[in-house]
Amino acid sequence: MARILVVDDESSIRFLLRLAFELVGHKVEEAPNGLVAIEAVENGRAPDLVATDFMMPLMNGGELIARLRANPATVDVPVILVSASAEAERKTAADAFFRKPFDPAELAECAARLLESSR
Repeated sequence: MARILVVDDESSIRFLLRLAFELVGHKVEEAPNGLVAIEAVENGRAPDLVATDFMMPLMNGGELIARLRANPATVDVPVILVSASAEAERKTAADAFFRKPFDPAELAECAARLLESSR
């Protein structure tokens, strides 16, 4: 069971992401934006994987990924970008990209591959 941090400003998307990951046995934590996500990471244990939106208030997904990559504790944490913006994929160093709306089963399979390769 992996610890996955889900970051999205839309609660309905966080709910769908949570379901996709919990249905395959993962523990999910949520954050409504990148700033809250960074605070959670800095005040606790690094997650095993992050799934984040790109367009969010306070700190967007691109900034979040840059901060994760700059932190020695999270530099190797796989990141899945889940966004309605096709441009977002080119603007970040995410390990995988899913365009909204996403297929929950495909997302969970991708997470499994990333988690396996990061161990």
